Amino acid sequence: MYAFTCLVERAWRFGLPLVLVDIPGGFQTVALVGFIAPLAVTVLGPATGQLLDHSPRQLALNTCAVVQGVCIVISGLVMWRAVQLGQSFHLQHSPLFLVLLVFTMLERLTSFASDVAIERDWLTKLVGRGNETALAEANAALRRMDQLAELLGTLAFGWCITHHGNLVVLPVITGLAFLALPFEIWAIQRVVDCAADALTTDRAAAIAARLSLNAQTASEHKGISLSSILKRMGRSAQKTVSSWQLYFQQPVLPASLAFIMLHFNAVLSPGCLMTAFLSSRGLSGTAAAVFRAACAVMGFVGTWVGQALIGSIGLLRTGVCALLLQAGSLALAALIYRSHLAQAHIHQAGATAASALGQAIAGVPLYTWFFCGMIVLSRVAFWVYDMVDAQIFQTAVDPAVVSSVSSAEVSLCSLSELVMLGIAAIASDPSSFGLLVGLSSGTVIAAAVVYSVWVYGQTSGLEDTEHMPKMAAHGLA
Repeated sequence: MYAFTCLVERAWRFGLPLVLVDIPGGFQTVALVGFIAPLAVTVLGPATGQLLDHSPRQLALNTCAVVQGVCIVISGLVMWRAVQLGQSFHLQHSPLFLVLLVFTMLERLTSFASDVAIERDWLTKLVGRGNETALAEANAALRRMDQLAELLGTLAFGWCITHHGNLVVLPVITGLAFLALPFEIWAIQRVVDCAADALTTDRAAAIAARLSLNAQTASEHKGISLSSILKRMGRSAQKTVSSWQLYFQQPVLPASLAFIMLHFNAVLSPGCLMTAFLSSRGLSGTAAAVFRAACAVMGFVGTWVGQALIGSIGLLRTGVCALLLQAGSLALAALIYRSHLAQAHIHQAGATAASALGQAIAGVPLYTWFFCGMIVLSRVAFWVYDMVDAQIFQTAVDPAVVSSVSSAEVSLCSLSELVMLGIAAIASDPSSFGLLVGLSSGTVIAAAVVYSVWVYGQTSGLEDTEHMPKMAAHGLA
């Protein structure tokens, strides 16, 4: 279920900027779409988490799957129409751009909700939050499926777009998204059939309370009036505030803040901005797919590295090692860019990037490969810390509010990404890419400092993950 969902989603996330960059307004359009998409998660994420905590698990996940699939289909049709109209069509000046933004936001929001539900709720209920070894294995398996989907989806999309073009690939990916829906719903039902008690027992009281509140609200406000609308808006705002309060009360807040800071790195990662940058430097769709696939392979490796480190040196120390490795590799990437790649755009007309920057491999300057190599290496560390952060939440956060707290964290991750993409949209000139590189690497270094200070500032008793439940009990008291 999770693997197939990821396959379609990762292929779409990779293909969207690759197609947009060929439409007039390329780099700025990519930045704008990337800026708007996380906005939905930032604004609506906490309220969505509250809704997940008070909804039947199966219904919530089914709804997310259907809405996400429909959004990909509609967005794909919009993109296909824009490509069909050719270079004379300016997407940003068309109503189709608004449609694309709205459905991209919805797709990102439902993807966020399903990820939170599966990783922070379903997985913990099925495995058991007190079993550290089983949790580490389950988290690693989940991320391996994620990375395998990233690898296969991006390679397939990159190859197809290079050999067949946008007009052929877009209908294929939208068709796959549509055909995947029945399979996803069937797979969810199979999981529920296998573990019905674990997934339904603890939700009964919360759902009953919500139904009672809804009935009371309906009896008090029959019909639609300004007063009822304002009161409903007030309740939604109250849910959002409640999620934020729960989040900031957590005793493991510094670990989460470090994870949020990693998402400010929207440039030195296999995202839309890096895809657009590599395309602007002459890399084909296949080459860009190979880069992204290499990042996925390193993420795959990171799941085994993380599982081994957690078992040998403990959860918190594993986080320190991961952040230091990521900070070091991205600092080297920033140094390579500043020393050898930043000046590529100022060379005289007629001089190719390869001749300006020295030896080339497959037509791509050698330093560009080194730059990409450091980013690829950093993905091992990123996914190790992703496992660490997830397991800290799974063991230290009260299961009754885990979706609310996790949604607040993901909302801040989206806000962090949103700020960087906003800066990218403003500084859309390719010559400003160095500023984005410096900001990304600097924030990752800061995240390593914040987390390391927190870990080594604890007493020795907090250095072992067996004390996580005690921390949670103390923090939630």
